[in-house]
Amino acid sequence: MKVFYTTSLRNVAKNRDRLETIYVLIEKLGHTNLDKVLFNIPDSKKFYDGLHKEKLSHYNRMIACIKKADVVLLEVSTQSLSMGFILHTALGMNKPVIALHTSGKSPFFVQGIEDKRLRVQEYDLETIEKVLTEALEFAQETFDVRFDFFISPEISMHLDTLARENRVPKSVYLRSLIETDMAKEN
Repeated sequence: MKVFYTTSLRNVAKNRDRLETIYVLIEKLGHTNLDKVLFNIPDSKKFYDGLHKEKLSHYNRMIACIKKADVVLLEVSTQSLSMGFILHTALGMNKPVIALHTSGKSPFFVQGIEDKRLRVQEYDLETIEKVLTEALEFAQETFDVRFDFFISPEISMHLDTLARENRVPKSVYLRSLIETDMAKEN
């Protein structure tokens, strides 16, 4: 699977070895890491104080990685709004998300999210391989099924307008209609 693994830059500064262990383990388990940018930022102050175009480039790269990923893996032991944003964005794109944390660092807000595609998991260096193996198996089982169909040009234009107005992909808009209909039946 293609894995987008990331964490807060503050977390990297404090826990680089542990976080790089997870990065290496993803590859060892036969998966592909999509990005390693956080491990290549030598100066976090310079990163945060950078130019707007650099921040925009970083943001666009993160969004592109989420789109390409089969699963998003976040290390959330350090509280971070950016990790919350990435988690929310990935779930909005119907990606399975694994949120790992160490003992005593449970992500309070993330624990309140009820979504079948989200798995919040505690780990330590002794258990990480087993935890990661099971979590990636969980992610594999939650993949969406692709469903293509033909629509008229009028429906397509209407769907384009609705998707643009709601700022969501067309598939997300259609899925929300179906989910709303399913909820009415229950």
